[in-house]
Amino acid sequence: MKNAVTDEITLPVGFRAAGVRAGIKKRGARDMSLIVSDVPAHVAGTFTTSKVQAAPVTLCRERLKGGTARAIVVNSGNANACTGPEGRKDAEQMGRFTADALKVEENTVFVCSTGHIGVRLPMDIIGRGIEELAGQLSPNGGEEAAEGIMTTDVRPKYRTVRLEIDGKAVTVSGMAKGAGMIEPNMATMLCFMMTDAEVDPDALQSVLNRSVDLSFNRITVDGDES
Repeated sequence: MKNAVTDEITLPVGFRAAGVRAGIKKRGARDMSLIVSDVPAHVAGTFTTSKVQAAPVTLCRERLKGGTARAIVVNSGNANACTGPEGRKDAEQMGRFTADALKVEENTVFVCSTGHIGVRLPMDIIGRGIEELAGQLSPNGGEEAAEGIMTTDVRPKYRTVRLEIDGKAVTVSGMAKGAGMIEPNMATMLCFMMTDAEVDPDALQSVLNRSVDLSFNRITVDGDES
């Protein structure tokens, strides 16, 4: 089996996703996304090195230490950044809503927000959006999820790679957002990668660190690392 890179997003075995128009953005675009692993998955992550970090960033940093993920819930249109203790409570509530909807452990839900800074999340809209997302999860929902994380992007960004490891077919899929405010050390961009390959957790983190250094940490768009 030859390695194949495709301009599509085919989710690996055991993953489902969805993207909906919850109403955070006023122009009617998709603005919430959910990615779910049907079984507990090893998780690795890298984050911005900015000293100013939004509540979802600090929450995800803490949950990464647990080593296991079941879901990533994302909203666009509001970054939940510079929102103080209330923003932290909102990020935790966003994760709690998701855990309840999926019937999974709360500490296995990772929360991400992107968009306007300094504004509280509309939690009533967030709650309804999560319910809708949970009801629309599908193995074919990757493209909608990629649309739901966009901010200033003009199009969704995603890729799928298929390869063979030790005689087993493996899929690696990813989606990203970010068209501005990108500088080495991650800045405000988001990227989510999924694979059905069986990878040791330490190796997964090591590979991710190296890959980020060779890719995203070499990109500068406008010099802003916010």
